Amino acid sequence: MPPERKKTSRRSRREGHHPLKKRPPVNRCKTCCRKFTAFMFSHVGLCGLVIGYSIMGAFAFRALEAPYEEVKESEVIMMREQTVKRLWDITYHYNVLYRENWTRTVTSEIEEFQTALIAAVRDGYDGKGVEAGQQWSFSGAFLYSLTVITTIGR
Repeated sequence: MPPERKKTSRRSRREGHHPLKKRPPVNRCKTCCRKFTAFMFSHVGLCGLVIGYSIMGAFAFRALEAPYEEVKESEVIMMREQTVKRLWDITYHYNVLYRENWTRTVTSEIEEFQTALIAAVRDGYDGKGVEAGQQWSFSGAFLYSLTVITTIGR
């Protein structure tokens, strides 16, 4: 029978390597970079990137769209108030209510209001008041951001 050999580690035989010695900072940095890259390309890392991308997208959509929504809503509110004022002025002008004259004038004012309102809806006004809250809140923008990601496809 051949004599039994002792198993030794090849690492301990390398020159300049001592088991208790720390690795140089360059090697530690390379190891950290490798581990970080491996983590980022794992399922957990990719999910984290998607969530981070969605949160950044939510902030971006909110920053871009919310001011326009506020301006459009204030324009429609002002337009509504002006129409009511003109209707009151028409009623006041015809001091004695002549049904035909009043009806004709008010109808034209309401038609102008409807035309302007339709144009506002085409520009993005959704008809919700201030009480309903903004469409482009953080949660709405986050949902939109996730929707954009899911519609990209393969």
